[in-house]
Amino acid sequence: MASKPLSRADAQGELSLARRAEPNDVPIEMVRRQKTPAAAFALACQSSGLEDKEIYLALGIDAGYFSRIKAGAATLQADVIRAFCEVVGNRIYPEWMAFQIGCTLVVIKTEAERRAEEAEGRAQAAEAENRLLRQLVQGRVAA
Repeated sequence: MASKPLSRADAQGELSLARRAEPNDVPIEMVRRQKTPAAAFALACQSSGLEDKEIYLALGIDAGYFSRIKAGAATLQADVIRAFCEVVGNRIYPEWMAFQIGCTLVVIKTEAERRAEEAEGRAQAAEAENRLLRQLVQGRVAA
């Protein structure tokens, strides 16, 4: 029986056995100082702490193409950028691209996150009001 590559599970979706970097980042000024897309790409890879092979295998990119991206002779396709960021554990590359047109990245909150933040704010306001009322009842608040 021939062995199979261990990079993907058989017909079970995208269960990748490749290692992913822990979330990491560098100061935004360092990202913006990069002169080329290749430099920003290389910084994202370096910051991840992963070997190049771990990155390109996880993305399904040919080693030669990956090398050309790092050398500035090719660019990372737009449909791979999200996966790239997930593998390297940072958003350095797209942050650099956004900066090139005078923008920055902003994480979009889901409706659930927005509602949770609003509920947290209401809970904190209620706690502060409760504390004030207790102090008034106990006569601790100076009028």
